[in-house]
Amino acid sequence: MRILLSLFLLAQSSARADTTWVGMYLMGNKVGYSSIVVESIDNGFKIQETNAMQVRMLGVSKKVLINSEIFTDKTYRLVSAKFNMVTQDQKLSGTISVRNDTLFLNYQAESSSPIVRKVNLTAPLYVETTLRLNLEKNKVERMNIILLDIPTATISDAVCELVKEDRNARIYSLTYQGTESKIFISKGKFVREEGPMGIVLQVEDKNKALEIAKEIDVTELYAVRTNVPVRATKYLRLKLMGPVGNVNAALGPQRILEKKASYLRLEIVKPEVKCSSAKIPEEFKQYLKPDPYIQSDDPEVIAIAKQITAGIKDPCKKVEAIVNWLQRNISKVPSVTIPTAIDVLKERRGDCNEHAVLFAALARASGIPTDIVVGLIYQDGAYYYHAWDMVYLNGDWIFVDPIFAEFPASLYHLALAKGSLDKQTEIMQLVGGLRILIEEQK
Repeated sequence: MRILLSLFLLAQSSARADTTWVGMYLMGNKVGYSSIVVESIDNGFKIQETNAMQVRMLGVSKKVLINSEIFTDKTYRLVSAKFNMVTQDQKLSGTISVRNDTLFLNYQAESSSPIVRKVNLTAPLYVETTLRLNLEKNKVERMNIILLDIPTATISDAVCELVKEDRNARIYSLTYQGTESKIFISKGKFVREEGPMGIVLQVEDKNKALEIAKEIDVTELYAVRTNVPVRATKYLRLKLMGPVGNVNAALGPQRILEKKASYLRLEIVKPEVKCSSAKIPEEFKQYLKPDPYIQSDDPEVIAIAKQITAGIKDPCKKVEAIVNWLQRNISKVPSVTIPTAIDVLKERRGDCNEHAVLFAALARASGIPTDIVVGLIYQDGAYYYHAWDMVYLNGDWIFVDPIFAEFPASLYHLALAKGSLDKQTEIMQLVGGLRILIEEQK
């Protein structure tokens, strides 16, 4: 579940006496810890951060280790960085640099092609660690920044604003992608952060930071229970309650009936799939293009897509053929990765994210406009966070769930955002704070 990668903190390593130790909690459960060492250098600072987290996903124990070396200027703005991340499922490393207001990212998973991105910066660039260091040293009333999450390469416009102050303490609000975190500075030191998804970072002594309680299963932790079981096959009307003001749920077969800041009502109707070939409108051709994760222009992806769809003209039959190929060739296992289509093609295993990104690449290479969808799926009495795809066919977006071999996907799917895998962070505002009421189903 890529959305969790921005949470993963610390490792067990020897620490200097000036190390800051931070414990990490999810919904009140201790899950990780981090160590941070700051060193003054010419023209700025060098920051060494080691992070780790240990949880369960679908009953499988998962550990993540991230080591970062960050260089900043005197105001803690990011100048360059390098990192490596190790999980049971992937080894990932990368370099980051800023030159002339341009951010350069170069990430590479083991035995995979690099992901290279270049982003123009319109505001100062920080990661959360360097932002907190800046707030320790400088009283800031309000500033617009760009926030980088290093492991996921997620780049967000953010606002940091002082919301409360007394003689010895300041509280800041950090808002980005529809979420809000509270950062607490006491006597010139960072002491606590309260973020979305029930995340709390707490400065602690070393012994307490290193304590890990019984592993929790994050899949169950963030499950959303409903008032009645979902059995819909033709029609479903729901009410979503929580911080839904920035959610775009008008996707695929979903229609918004009413929307407020604290709730929205929508209906999902079983789609009628039109399978004849038709000319693709110009505005939908962007969903045939590659991106850093969906490498639909890769020679191997193109070759396999041609092999799968050889002799098939009907776009629906192409979708079915790709889904069937994934069922036969990609093993279903819980994974903690930053997946790309090429990686999945090589590893031949993964969970919903890995299936979704490879399906998207193969479908785009086969001439079918495709996008990734993130949201929830109803299973065994609750909604769980999930990723799947949607394909554009004859004027309609139709949901496809490649890991469950559903085309069209069942009405148990509830989409909350669309786009490549970096878009999953957009639903962080909902995780842990969403309730769902089933109003009508057929």
